[in-house]
Order: sequence, then C-alpha cells, then structure tokens
Amino acid sequence: MELPAAAPGLSRRQALRLAATTATSLVASSALAAGVHGEFPSNTSRRKSELSLVVPYAAGGPLDRSARKLAAETTTLGSIQVLNVYGDGGAKGAAMVARAGAREPMLLMGAVATHAILPWLNLQLPYDPLRDFQPLTMVARMPHVLVMRADLAMQWRIYTPDDLLRFMSKTRQPLRYASAGNGSIGHIAGELFQALARVPLQHLPFSGASPALSALLDGSADLMFDNIASALIHLRAGRLKAIGVTARSPLPVLPQVPSLEASVPGLNLPTWFGVFATAGIPDALARRWSDAFAQTLQRPKVQEYFDAMGVIREDLRLQDFARFLQQEHSYYGKVLKAHQLIP
Repeated sequence: MELPAAAPGLSRRQALRLAATTATSLVASSALAAGVHGEFPSNTSRRKSELSLVVPYAAGGPLDRSARKLAAETTTLGSIQVLNVYGDGGAKGAAMVARAGAREPMLLMGAVATHAILPWLNLQLPYDPLRDFQPLTMVARMPHVLVMRADLAMQWRIYTPDDLLRFMSKTRQPLRYASAGNGSIGHIAGELFQALARVPLQHLPFSGASPALSALLDGSADLMFDNIASALIHLRAGRLKAIGVTARSPLPVLPQVPSLEASVPGLNLPTWFGVFATAGIPDALARRWSDAFAQTLQRPKVQEYFDAMGVIREDLRLQDFARFLQQEHSYYGKVLKAHQLIP
C-alpha cells in the first residue's frame, strides 16, 4: 500500500486513512484465520504452562531483540516463548494478545505504534489500546534517526537536514522512504516530514524495521526514519549516514547529529516500547509479572545490553505505565489531527 504515489486523486490524509482501513480489514481476517481467541498460528507450538511473548514485528528488529533478551533473562517466570506475529503495522500481533482471554493470557511487546498511533488512524481496529491490555513494565524509549546510505548521501552531498531540504526542493521528485509498516512511527515521521517541510516522499511499507532497513541498504529505498537501536550498528560501520534525529536535542550516542526539529519545526516524535499482558488478569499476577521484568531490566548485564543498542531505559510499572500510555495516546491524537493526517 503506497501512500501519495499509489493513491492518485487522494489527499495525504485520505490516503493515510485508506491504508489504515485496508490494514484493519487484513488484521480482522488474518486474526480470525490464526485464531486470535487464545489460539496460535499453525506454525507455532506452545505448552499450556508456558508464557508467550508476542512481538508484533518481524524477527531481527529492536523489539524482537529486546523481547528475546527479556525472555531469556527473566528466569523467575519459567520458560517464555517469543512469537513473531507481524503484519499491518503491528496490529495483527496486538490483536492476538488482546483476544487471548484472561484464562490463558499472553504477553505483548507493545510500542507507540500499536498503542498510540494505529488506534487513531482507524477506529475499527479489533482491539482497544487502553481497555484490552494490562500495562506491566515499560522497557525503554527509542529515539529515531533519519538515515540514508552513506554512498548516496555523499553522491548527493546530503549531510544535514538543511542539505536534504535543499536537494528535495531542487529535484521535486519524491524520494522513497521505507518504514516498518503502515501506522509505524517511521511511517508517521515520514508523513509529518513531508507535511511540515512541504516536500514529496513516497512511502514503502514493510513488515518490520529489519526488512525496511534491508531495502534501504540494497538501494530499494532512499531514506528511512529508523530507530536508533536498529541503525546504530550500520552508522558505526559507515554503511549509513545520519541526517537528523527526531528529538529536540542531539542524542548521547550521536552527539554530532542535529535535531530535525531545528530545520523542520514540529518534527518531534517520542517513541517507546514495553511489556503488556492481556486485560483481566488478577492484580497479584500483574504485579508479579511486572516486578519480574523490572528486576530483569535492572541487572547490570541487561542494562549493558540495552545501552549498547542506544535506547534509553525506563522504569514505569503498572498504574504509572498506564497513565503514561493514556498521555501518549492523547498526544499522538493531537499531533495527527493538528497536521490533518486524521479528521
């Protein structure tokens, strides 16, 4: 589903909502086929005594890596199986956990896209982000960075956000930007960038950050608003060039990379991810699970792992995490409405 280029005659807002509506219908049909009411896709197996942690994106991305680290290190909860149930910008996996039922609850590595963005893009999603989940433990904040292939940036002489804007104003040809899928934070960043800067972009949605990044590296895409955990290894290896960060100030791991907001006012998109359970579980169980994950995140070995990814660790649990979620849900609704990405 392309956005402006694949939807001639539609406004950006109409195209964005069309993409979200189509994704929702795919979620409903694929969730039904997979048996979202507590069942699993045919290519997975699970013992009833085993907890399942669903990652709603393809394997290899930062949420997947974080989930597998947590699952491996949180031994007090027994065996935790990580399942990649990806598609539709993260909605497919989120819907599966929401419908699991309190008798056999599942865990979700949810993110800003699944809980604060997708619900605004389409009100017919088969889950409610505030009602259908029990927030357990916030894992980390994860700044995003606008990246290009290093050789392409050098060829086009693009090193800063201002360089990129000058290049795009001269060519007036839409550059292709890859994202982890419709409704992902990288998708919204691209839409806001072209709305605020008034430059054309062509959206290329993928099933997660890892395949989107592969498209960028092989030349199928020109740009990507990638999360720092995914991009950092390629930046350090010289394969990618960081143009700017979607934060109000430079990041500690990229101190020389400017804020995009300095060149494109309003382009500040905080992002995060954390562990959720299916709603309706007993309070005592929620506390036990929340404490177990929080204690794992405090271990020096685990802290070093996340520090190396470039993410910013957080310690929000249960009610505090739930209040934060409500604030983020409201914040992104205001941002999307203010820039006419939704009615």
